[in-house]
Amino acid sequence: MGFSTRVTNRNQQCEMVKQTRLCMIRPCENEEPSDKKGKKCIRTKKSLKAVRFEYKNCTSVQTYKPRYCGLCNDGRCCTPHNTKTIQVEFRCPQGKVLKKPMMLINTCVCHNNCPQSNNAFFQPLDPTSSEAKI
Repeated sequence: MGFSTRVTNRNQQCEMVKQTRLCMIRPCENEEPSDKKGKKCIRTKKSLKAVRFEYKNCTSVQTYKPRYCGLCNDGRCCTPHNTKTIQVEFRCPQGKVLKKPMMLINTCVCHNNCPQSNNAFFQPLDPTSSEAKI
């Protein structure tokens, strides 16, 4: 689980605010690029089974079949292109309930505008930044 952060002024006060949401671009397991002839990228993959998201030792109440970004085996980066934000309810030990905004992927795209190295997309993010106000 990671975090997606942006700065926007799309609000009634037209003030710059930082928005943070949970996200999962791809599962943590290593994935092999496609070897299919003529198939260079598998941009968007949908989970075959329903999953529960985990955040800070809490588990999502609902199950989801999220879409993930695949890999581009031609050296390009695969990142989300079209997303939406939903509120996910997490149940924690001792019955505590958390609601967090989470990015769900609609589509991904392969492109050459990679930050330094494609490995940047596989690095875990610092969970201390999750408490940003939205």
